[in-house]
Amino acid sequence: MTIPWPRSLLGRNLLLLVFVVFASELSAFAIFFVFVQNPRVDEAAALVASQTRLAAQLLGALPPDARRAELAAINGPGRSEPSSEARLHTYSYVAYRFMRSLMQRLPPGTQVRWERDEGNRVWVRLRIGDEFAWVTLPPVTSGIGSPMPWSAVIWLLTLAAFPALGAWLIQRHTAGWLQRLARAAATVERGAWPEPVPVDGPLELATVADTFNRMVASLAELDATRTEMLAGISHDIRTPLTKLRMAIAAPEAFDAPSASAERFVAEIDAIVEQFIDFARGWDNEPAVPGDLNALAGQLAADYTGLGYMFELALAPLPPVAFRPVGMQRLLMNLMHNAAIHGRTGLAIRTWIEPDHVALAVEDTGPGVPEAQLSLLKQPFWRVEQQDKPGGTGLGLAIAERIARQHGGRLDLALRDCGGLVAMLRLPRT
Repeated sequence: MTIPWPRSLLGRNLLLLVFVVFASELSAFAIFFVFVQNPRVDEAAALVASQTRLAAQLLGALPPDARRAELAAINGPGRSEPSSEARLHTYSYVAYRFMRSLMQRLPPGTQVRWERDEGNRVWVRLRIGDEFAWVTLPPVTSGIGSPMPWSAVIWLLTLAAFPALGAWLIQRHTAGWLQRLARAAATVERGAWPEPVPVDGPLELATVADTFNRMVASLAELDATRTEMLAGISHDIRTPLTKLRMAIAAPEAFDAPSASAERFVAEIDAIVEQFIDFARGWDNEPAVPGDLNALAGQLAADYTGLGYMFELALAPLPPVAFRPVGMQRLLMNLMHNAAIHGRTGLAIRTWIEPDHVALAVEDTGPGVPEAQLSLLKQPFWRVEQQDKPGGTGLGLAIAERIARQHGGRLDLALRDCGGLVAMLRLPRT
């Protein structure tokens, strides 16, 4: 048979507290009986045994008539032996202990009886001279056989009630907080986004609430990003895909159909690659100490081969821990953005700050309206300008994400002389 166990935290804490209180009370009773009550009972039994032996000696020295008169005085009028209801043992532990200890101190074969009346008498059958007689000593044994009073039972029940009250007070706030968290989680399960769970209460609960809120915010951001990615892929691929179909269906409309088709396929591939880069991140790539100046110089040389000249002003830098592929993608996106949209005054500068290593990619192009500057790092956001090639709107968003993965940040600013500057700051190792 399986013992039912409360499923709620309140029920379990209540049961545990009640058990602890009862265990402590039982331990206190055990200590009291072993070290206080039992020695007192044994001492009383020893005293009764001593008085019984003394009474037997005194009564044995009296003449028969005087002995009978003395027995009548000791036992009471009309009482010469215990009643038929007298027992050897009684239901009280203290009385049972007293009777057993008394019999151990009396001569073997001595009969002892416990009689429950107004005095809780103990009768002892003594050999006095050539005959046997029953003798009782009520003043010594008074109160030993009394059962546990109801006040003690009520006292135990009262003590057990306090843990129940304490458990309820402890768990009341926790239970309410957990219910709010469960409702918020159920809202997420239904595909909606709940209001943030209040971050209050004890430190542990506040930590869980804050972690849950951040998790929900991340999930909401990922869901919004997924939706934007699907919409962006559908939008950005549609144009080159339509041109590719035209090149296949009506090649006579193009001067070089094969070359045009290859160019359209390359555009689609570049778009898909951008979306993949934005979705995957570079969290799994290990960071290793590297030379940021060397990487910037290598990329600048590559862009020189493509017809874009970047002026370099690289200050000596200490080794910086970065993910090589991710950092290369970050710098390429910044340089591509400057080359395509800025076109003129392309430059890369590096310098050291107290807590960071800084790199800036600059241009002297037309820049962007100041009101739109804060939007450039948002995914799929593009500045619509004439004579500028379109894109996915993910280049700066990818660069921003990679910078955060390195513990740094990416800032965009307008230059006084015109153009845009993208500043990357990475923590010094």
